[in-house]
Amino acid sequence: MNVTSSNKTSKTLIIILALLLVGTLIYSFKMYQDSEATALLLENEKIEVLKNLENMTSLYNEANADNKVANEKIIEAQARLDSLKNELKSSKITVSTLLKYKKKYFEMESEMEVLLEENTTLKFQNTLLETSLDSTQNQLSSQLETNTKLEAQNLQLKETVNAVKKLTVERLNAYGVIQRRSGKLVPTTRASRVDNLRICYSVPSNLLTESGERSYLVQVIDPSLNVIGSNTPVSFEEGVLKYSYVSSFTYNNKLLDICDFVSTEERNYEKGLYTVNVFDQNTLITSSTFTLK
Repeated sequence: MNVTSSNKTSKTLIIILALLLVGTLIYSFKMYQDSEATALLLENEKIEVLKNLENMTSLYNEANADNKVANEKIIEAQARLDSLKNELKSSKITVSTLLKYKKKYFEMESEMEVLLEENTTLKFQNTLLETSLDSTQNQLSSQLETNTKLEAQNLQLKETVNAVKKLTVERLNAYGVIQRRSGKLVPTTRASRVDNLRICYSVPSNLLTESGERSYLVQVIDPSLNVIGSNTPVSFEEGVLKYSYVSSFTYNNKLLDICDFVSTEERNYEKGLYTVNVFDQNTLITSSTFTLK
């Protein structure tokens, strides 16, 4: 009776233990499945966070690419973003660490919204500034072009005024003369009768020229190409000029007729062509010829 009862008790215990073992196995398997699912879920969440961080990097890169001047705040935020991505990639994800990274992501996302809005405003301001600078540059270029034209016109006007102010010589006339005892002068073309050569010219009226003492160098060349008269040499940078005499006069801005005499030392004159040149310093201003027979 006792043996039978004992056997029944043992069988009951075995059944109970077997059931407990099966339950434990089922629980352990379920726990394993839950752990695998959790790990997979955490890994997917990690990938999603990394993807969001990469999107933020792209937005930052695009914002800086649109600006000619790099935004230092965005560059600094990009550096922190890259550091966070590298840290997340190498970390072992748990629920707590995932929550930490998600928190940092949301913080950086909020910061990005502010920075991108500031960057848009800065870009707009830069565009306005560039437009203003372009307008100013165009105005300066236009003003510079106008100034250049005015300078050219002023230079041309100055040259014109200087040319107008410069004295000129008109009606240069040279011929031989016979001088009577009475002082009367009789023009002649016969070389044997000539006592002197008379050189006459006119200086026209010019109100723009300063009045005062003036002088020209007059050069008379005979048919043998000799300079008659004083034959005085004067040196200039370009060379030496020999002149017959200095024609000096006082100019008062009115028409002035000037006549001078020049003669050879022997008072003998060759037949042929004579040339008369009038110089202002070393600049030839007029020339004329006459012939003695």
